[in-house]
Amino acid sequence: MSGIVGIVATHNTVPGLLQSLQRMEEPGHNSCGLVVHGLQGQTNSPARLHRHRRVQRASAWMAQMAQSGKPELNGLQGLIGMGHSGQTPSMASQALPHVLPCMSHGPNAHLNSPARVAVVLHGTLQGSDALREALLERDYGFKSNSVAEMLAHLIDATYQSDPAQAVYRVFELLQGPLAMGVMFNAHPKKMFVAQRGQPLYWGSGPAHTAWASTPAALPKNTSDMNPLCAGQVLEILSSESGISHQLHA
Repeated sequence: MSGIVGIVATHNTVPGLLQSLQRMEEPGHNSCGLVVHGLQGQTNSPARLHRHRRVQRASAWMAQMAQSGKPELNGLQGLIGMGHSGQTPSMASQALPHVLPCMSHGPNAHLNSPARVAVVLHGTLQGSDALREALLERDYGFKSNSVAEMLAHLIDATYQSDPAQAVYRVFELLQGPLAMGVMFNAHPKKMFVAQRGQPLYWGSGPAHTAWASTPAALPKNTSDMNPLCAGQVLEILSSESGISHQLHA
């Protein structure tokens, strides 16, 4: 079983996400990853979605970074981020495209196209071949046969101007128990969370709001923990006045 987590904070979320990945790790997990909207190292480029994935356990990845003596993930900084720990089929060089988070770069994407949607999910998602074919016809490219990648493309194709509504529409198109977190490059201060038939818990701390598939993955100073009800979309917003949230029924 995989685990997912998301953090919106007034400080850099990368250290907290790495800690959560380790706490979610279970026997059998062999892959992990995270995505953050922010800046990577010393650059003049605008903030965008940055993803790091590994075909190895989270604890091994953290130990490797600690031994290197280099800044975590080359100085990755961001106030909003999500992570995933799980099991990926062993396919050597072909395994990495199946590791979450998954992204959509939009139709007709090329090598330098920025990511538009990032997704982590937990559960058994059932997507039809017809949906995949429809996305291919709209010029969405696939790097794997992962249903998570199809989900990212589907959210991008469904999105118009209301990201919460796009998450709702996609739920109506898919079957199976599912919990997911979604980030949009066009909405850099927002994160969206939803579930149907899979547990998700969320709560707030002094300078953050977080959610996870297991309470143990939440930052240690998270309080007022609540289960997210099926069919609800939790929207979390980072602003100058702090972290706020809204539940869409």
